Amino acid sequence: MISSCNLQYFCQNYVLQMKVLHILYQSLPQISGSSIRSRDLLMSQKEIGLDVLAVTAPFQSFSSVEEVIDGIRYLRTSINVRESISDKKKPLHIRVLRIFQMLKFYVKLKKIIQRENPNILHAHAMFFCGLPALYLGRKFKLPVVYEVRSLWMLNKSFGSNKGYKALIENLLFRVELYVMKRASLVIAINDNLKQELVDRGIEEAKISVIKNAVNTSLINTLIQNLGSNKSRKEGFNFGYIGTLTSHEGIDMLIKTFADLNLEHPNCKLKIYGSGVEEENVSKLAKEYKNVEFLGSIHPSNVPQAFESVDIIVNPRYKNKLTDSVTPLKPLEAMAYEKFFIGSDVGGIKELVEHGVHGYLFKAGNGSDLMDKMIKAMNLEKEEFDKIKRRAGTYVNTHKSWIANAHDYNKIYWNLTKAI
Repeated sequence: MISSCNLQYFCQNYVLQMKVLHILYQSLPQISGSSIRSRDLLMSQKEIGLDVLAVTAPFQSFSSVEEVIDGIRYLRTSINVRESISDKKKPLHIRVLRIFQMLKFYVKLKKIIQRENPNILHAHAMFFCGLPALYLGRKFKLPVVYEVRSLWMLNKSFGSNKGYKALIENLLFRVELYVMKRASLVIAINDNLKQELVDRGIEEAKISVIKNAVNTSLINTLIQNLGSNKSRKEGFNFGYIGTLTSHEGIDMLIKTFADLNLEHPNCKLKIYGSGVEEENVSKLAKEYKNVEFLGSIHPSNVPQAFESVDIIVNPRYKNKLTDSVTPLKPLEAMAYEKFFIGSDVGGIKELVEHGVHGYLFKAGNGSDLMDKMIKAMNLEKEEFDKIKRRAGTYVNTHKSWIANAHDYNKIYWNLTKAI
């Protein structure tokens, strides 16, 4: 029996012997908020000494059964598949057929567990990963952590569909709850999401919160490699860097900037990203002067994208999803020491304090957004830079993935000790 005074010391040493198998629905090289969180989670856990590897679901196309990305082993369960994971809506029969592939995934995952002999199974939503992890955890007497990043089926249209669509929504939601209730522990990415899960019947004591963070070690290295190109130009470059979906509010950003640009013609708006709204954003950008749509961006070019802008704007619309999910974009912007302006949805308010780390505006209100954009431009350089530095310090001190990795390790140790 380990005394409480020695637990922390033992835990820090036990980390070197802990092997964690992460079960991912999607991963790099596909770029999304989910795959970036997974990358940073895995890299930080490895950095503190955990033995980590990942296995991915069979819905991404890969050229080999195993590859190493950023020093992490990724084991693939399919090669050269025609399907892909994206935000685009898929026909019902495609989604149903994916469920039938779960048995094959289960068999492959079982063989991987037998070969790799992990101490922990860490499944990441959705239930396609969670269900096999539950049954295999029971079979091999391994703790199962289930990480929930959003109630993805509870978007703003949830409950409004009829017939088979409503039936599918309800079924998917119930399966997710089934997995959460039977996992050894559930991880939510913020307090709002945790409360939502409690309200839906998940026992509060079995939910831990590991909030979104950024890989400060990687970002600082990328910034150093980028060098300095700080020559001051006239006007300000506003920017958006991220996924293009309907709830991100890019349409409002473009129209608001166009109005601002009439009075401030030296300013520009640069939009980087891809997603279901890519075509609409591209068309809208062409209608206005000084708006550049630059398309998708490779991770290696992200530092250059941030370097090209002065102020990052995240104008998310307000709905159940944006109120409960904390995005990575504000944290990345602050880590790169860019001035940040975001809407006051719950997910962003949890990360950014108005006037301290940047500015917040009323979600969906273009007039208030313009007011904050002009206010930021009119700041004295000393105050402008002070807010950026304060935000950067805040992220490095409180929102680093290294701190999260130690929290994960404590969770893993407590679960393995309980068995």
